[in-house]
Amino acid sequence: MRKLTSGPFFVPLSIDGTPSGAVEFLLIGLKNLANITSTVKVSVHVCRDVELYPSTPPEIEICHQIVKIPAGNCAVLKLDAGPCTFQGNNMLRVAVEGDIEKDGNKIVVTLSGGKEDGRTAAAMTFKHQEFIEFDD
Repeated sequence: MRKLTSGPFFVPLSIDGTPSGAVEFLLIGLKNLANITSTVKVSVHVCRDVELYPSTPPEIEICHQIVKIPAGNCAVLKLDAGPCTFQGNNMLRVAVEGDIEKDGNKIVVTLSGGKEDGRTAAAMTFKHQEFIEFDD
């Protein structure tokens, strides 16, 4: 089974430097480029306590979803920011496994974080080719 991850990335405290600029959501976009229905498992992990090494806080899974996408279709998962999910200065990692390949012949994935007013957090934007393969 193929597994891809965004690798760790930080949620900015603010996308515009103001107290009202906090990131409000993470979007996970999926597109099925295969000619058959494909399925992936999407998980989002957070390290809430950002402390300097040698401290090693645990990575916690905050989202786990199985997504089935018909051939040629797309899907978007939205994870809202909050005390039970993630907040500014948390470290996130998104993993996708199943009918997915690094070369993009099956399901491709992209990430974006932002605000309801349409502004995007550049530090939370990942294209499919920026994901890396991993093993558990």
